[in-house]
Amino acid sequence: MLDSDSCKAPANDGVTIPDLKHEELDTLLEFLYNGSLSEEKMNAHVYSLALAADKYFIPYLRKICERHMIGSLCSSNALDVLEIADVCSYQRLKETVLKFIVRNMQEIVFSSAYDAFALKNPHLSVQITRALLKDSRQN
Repeated sequence: MLDSDSCKAPANDGVTIPDLKHEELDTLLEFLYNGSLSEEKMNAHVYSLALAADKYFIPYLRKICERHMIGSLCSSNALDVLEIADVCSYQRLKETVLKFIVRNMQEIVFSSAYDAFALKNPHLSVQITRALLKDSRQN
């Protein structure tokens, strides 16, 4: 049955995954085959891998991406990480990033990146403001 031509895709057909660029797809496949990635590849593709792990339900990759984003969290990437955490429903990561942003509010909120972020993600800007107010009440 499987040897019949009706079960085979034409040779010129391909699988298209529109949300991943070629290099990102290569990295995802490398992870799926090996179960790990080099630090360099994780740094370069962690956001797209996190999105793919969420979309295609790859729990192990999801955990690795979350740990990597927490470990590499800094003022220059906090808004990007918050956006990914929100889109993928990484609740622990989102809470961690919100606390980090509150601790580094001056540097992050007065950056040029924050203006674009706030326009694109008004709901997250509200959550940042609420986290700041909650923190100021506790201290």
